[in-house]
Amino acid sequence: MPVILETFENHPELHILCGEPLTATAFPGLTNRVFKLEAEEGSFFLRLPRPEAAGSIDRKAEARNLTLAAAAGLAVPPVFCDPGTGVLVTRAVEVRSIPAGLLGLPAYDLAQALGQALGRLHGSGAAFEGRLDPDSVLQMQWQGLLDMTEHRAEMAGLEEVLKLRMADRDGPEYVPSHGDPSPGNCLMTAEGLWLIDWEFSGMSDPAWDLAYAVLEHEMRPDQEDVFLQAYAATGAVLPDAARLSVMKAKCDTVSALWALEQVAAGRDETVFLLFARQRRMRALQQLADLACPPEHRPGIRDGGVS
Repeated sequence: MPVILETFENHPELHILCGEPLTATAFPGLTNRVFKLEAEEGSFFLRLPRPEAAGSIDRKAEARNLTLAAAAGLAVPPVFCDPGTGVLVTRAVEVRSIPAGLLGLPAYDLAQALGQALGRLHGSGAAFEGRLDPDSVLQMQWQGLLDMTEHRAEMAGLEEVLKLRMADRDGPEYVPSHGDPSPGNCLMTAEGLWLIDWEFSGMSDPAWDLAYAVLEHEMRPDQEDVFLQAYAATGAVLPDAARLSVMKAKCDTVSALWALEQVAAGRDETVFLLFARQRRMRALQQLADLACPPEHRPGIRDGGVS
């Protein structure tokens, strides 16, 4: 692939670390181009940022946080990392298949492994660079999209999520957080679970990672219980249910607005507009659930929907 040959030409040290590139297989990615690279010195993952994402991510912070996460045994150690260009190379790991749960949703072993990994990360004491404050992120996104009238309909109702406040006034101590523990960023191997793509990492409310994991893995209530119990078993402090519910609405709103930002930047509407609409509807459902007492919410009882 020309883009890989160009990357090796621009970074001569890759020839020393990987040897000559032989073959490459592309993987899907929303913010990056990812390849599994077969080279003279073995198998590698090569991450190349998409041009449209340039400048939107603090690559220096990502590099530092990735190094700290790798030292804690949570991230695949980098073979090569250039914060200036965002080029990242790691050794390839063999991903094992996960037995699918009902409707193809995550199985218990993945939920448990992810809960343990996030608990270890949050309790690691690592001093990550950057700060992920959900309210600040939402306000910045909202202001940036206000003038784009063509997307107003896609934002309708989400302003109510911006007004949501957490149950406790002071909030928890911020902890080192991944920022995007979605399925594509979780690699289950024979050795355990690795978290990849630390570009949105920083110090954050622990509820951010937990809410994002539950939402993006589409965990059923029983899987969410396994996930949260595994998290708490590491000694990490589990946010209360009310705080987690509010954060779920905020996380889906962040995702919806992010997707609208991609549309505004000229990226594929068929992909990102659909993504924005799905996350918006889920955020509005979270908002409705918060306004409804738990005993009056629909749920699954005795194998059926109540």
